[in-house]
Amino acid sequence: MTIGYAHSRTLLDLTREILSVNDPDVLLRTIAVRAVETFRVETSILRLKEDGQLRLRALHSIRDELTANIPEITQIGEGVCGAATKYRRTVLFDRNSPESAVTPVTENVVTAACAPLMIGERVVGSFGLYNHLDDDGSIIPFSESDRDAIEGFASIAAIVIDRSLAYENILRQERDAHVARRQVEELKQYLQSLIANSADAIVTTDLQGLVTSWNAGAERIFGYSVDEVIGRELQTIPHFLQDVERRYMEQIRRGETIREIETVRLTKQGIMIDVSITLSPIKNASGEIVGVSGIGRDITEKKRTEKELVRKNNQLQRLFLISAAMRGTLELDRVLRMVLTAVTVSDGLGFNRAMLFLVDEEQSVIRGAMGVGPATHEEAWEIWSRLSVEHKSLPDILRDIQDGPLRKDSFMDRLCCGVEIPLEADTILARTVKEKRAFHVADVRFEPLSDTVLIQQLGTNAYATVPLVSRDKVIGVLWVDNLYSQKPITEHDLEFLQGFTDQIASAIENARLFEHVARAEQELENIFESISDLVYFVDSNYTIRKINRAVVNKIGLPESSIIGQKCYWIFHGMNMPWQNCPHHQTIATRSAMVGELEDPHLGGTYLISSSPIFDKTGGLIGTVHIARDVSELKQLREKVASVERMAALGEMAAKVAHEIRNPLLSIGGFASRLERRLEHDQREQARIIVDEVKRLETILNSILGFVRSSRVEKKTVSVNALVNDVVVFMEPSAQEHGNRIRLTIEGDLAVLANYDRLKEALLNLVSNANQATTDGEITIRAYPATAMVPSAQGETEQKKEVVIEVQDTGSGIHKDDINRIFDPFFTSKPLGTGLGLSITKRIIEEHGGTIDVQSTAGSGTNFIIHLMRKEE
Repeated sequence: MTIGYAHSRTLLDLTREILSVNDPDVLLRTIAVRAVETFRVETSILRLKEDGQLRLRALHSIRDELTANIPEITQIGEGVCGAATKYRRTVLFDRNSPESAVTPVTENVVTAACAPLMIGERVVGSFGLYNHLDDDGSIIPFSESDRDAIEGFASIAAIVIDRSLAYENILRQERDAHVARRQVEELKQYLQSLIANSADAIVTTDLQGLVTSWNAGAERIFGYSVDEVIGRELQTIPHFLQDVERRYMEQIRRGETIREIETVRLTKQGIMIDVSITLSPIKNASGEIVGVSGIGRDITEKKRTEKELVRKNNQLQRLFLISAAMRGTLELDRVLRMVLTAVTVSDGLGFNRAMLFLVDEEQSVIRGAMGVGPATHEEAWEIWSRLSVEHKSLPDILRDIQDGPLRKDSFMDRLCCGVEIPLEADTILARTVKEKRAFHVADVRFEPLSDTVLIQQLGTNAYATVPLVSRDKVIGVLWVDNLYSQKPITEHDLEFLQGFTDQIASAIENARLFEHVARAEQELENIFESISDLVYFVDSNYTIRKINRAVVNKIGLPESSIIGQKCYWIFHGMNMPWQNCPHHQTIATRSAMVGELEDPHLGGTYLISSSPIFDKTGGLIGTVHIARDVSELKQLREKVASVERMAALGEMAAKVAHEIRNPLLSIGGFASRLERRLEHDQREQARIIVDEVKRLETILNSILGFVRSSRVEKKTVSVNALVNDVVVFMEPSAQEHGNRIRLTIEGDLAVLANYDRLKEALLNLVSNANQATTDGEITIRAYPATAMVPSAQGETEQKKEVVIEVQDTGSGIHKDDINRIFDPFFTSKPLGTGLGLSITKRIIEEHGGTIDVQSTAGSGTNFIIHLMRKEE
């Protein structure tokens, strides 16, 4: 289809129509709708270039399925429109033509034409038409004349669209500018209101220091009106700060801001006030500094409060120091000396002289106890000069009083101790006691109740008295004056003094009480330290808090190394609480525990009494322990029991030997003859009799061996040879049980021993191991060792030992039996006598050695023998 005159008229009308539209969105929609009608297509699409992509801005279609999958964004070079934009020329597409090299982005397009929207050489978007229709509604390709018409319309549309977008941008800029101007005006009004109503002084000056603005806050603070300061230099800066202000101005000229400097300023009335000032540069539109902005805040009241707080804090610090020093001594005289010194030194209350009077209720008098201060003007100046040179602080002076010798022979001491005033007298001192309040005598000449004795002997012309009240009872009076400095006693001084006397009264009462407590405490401490039992206190966190001398002697460490440590580490050698520990059990049960405890770390048996300690609220705070070493008593009991058993055994053995041995020998002899003469089953029965007789003889020999004399002859014995003999002897029996004996000997070892007895002991151990093990291993180890043992002088020394271990992989020993295995007649074997290990232990102890056992049921047993080594 070609475009004729009528069609050209239609394009002209369309052009006129779009030229009349300014809104970009309306314009684009109008172009899309009218393009479908004008160019007789199913769909028209307008895309604009944004951020290097084509964004769909307007679309109109007479067939909805054609636009179902059209993307919002199309890349440059993608599809027909992307190609037209990339190559800046109109692209035609005909799906039925093999010459079409570009494919549309949607499959429903049969024919298409897309022209770039260009302003000069600049591409602003694309104008696409899809599925060209003829008069009967069939889809036909776009012709070259269609291309010319589309390009012509696209060039006009590009100009109109660009103009519309530019117009919209101008409108948007105007709107933004209007909003910005309104915001600036609002901000300006807000700042003006803020400056006008600010309680702070806000002042601006030019670089020559002339005031350019002065708000109401500045007028209130400094007293100058606006008319008095505008165009003039500031009159508020004191002359002694002029150089400082010039330095500030130099900093501001360099663009610096000076924040919250605390300084002083002068008001119109000439009053110096404290202010906090922030100075910052004022810049013009070009960024040049043209003036100074200053914000000042009156902090006079704040500074006054701070100074008062500092003064109060200093007073409290002095009170704290004095109170702490007074609490550090138990001597009443030292407390009194500290009190009076604190009252008179400059770091303290600073009075020239002070005296303490104590109330004697029995005699109904006020009696001088101690006085401090110079006797003359010369002495006063000499004391003040010396203190000035020495630079001694109040804590140093109080420390000297506490640690140094106490003297009470000064003029003020002697004078004070000679003063005694009846309580019924109508004087200032007496009334201070009776009325429980302070008195300030500004001039003794005008006070009829002034204490005459003090005026006559001390020459005072003004003084103050403060009662010392403890538990609502006056126990004394503090007297002060400033005779030599003539400094008036102010209300602040009296207030501070009254606060101080509360501490004095408590200190004096405490000193008196502490004297009684100290005596009682010393008596208790002597009793505590003299107790031979171990006594110690442990808190709920297992930390040792107090111990007596017996604990120090037992542990072998100084008290400082024990206090603060965990009890399970000190007493049990463990890194965590021991389950058998009495403290642990008392903490768990919150009840007292008394019992006997075997402690392997301390090495002994102890009778323990552990009692919980509770606070007032019932909370458990710890335990107190009393432990008595009953190891010797236990051993003595065991020895007595053993002796009794041995005596009974000896008596029994004698009877057995008398009643059984001879008949047993006869039975054995006749059974042996019968065994030789009888045949087959009868011979076997006779053999059983012979074997049982032999077993009974063995038991009898064991019993007799256990009770026979323990005196043995000793000589140097090679442990290597002894152990080898035992292995050779036990090898066949071990093989019968499927066991293997492994022997390890380190070096040549010798001991002083009876060879046969020691061999008997080892045979017992190896035989027991062999009987308890099947298809296992028996390990015998012998090696040298060194042990630390107590010497005769109470110290420790090294002892050279030989250690022999017999270890098996057998059934082990049950936990409940481990402590009984060395007891006579205790056995877990059906046919055992229970004497083997008892005999073994006796033999080892006969040789001055020890034997220990380590075993777990099902995991084997290890016997460890320690013997004194014999040096070559």
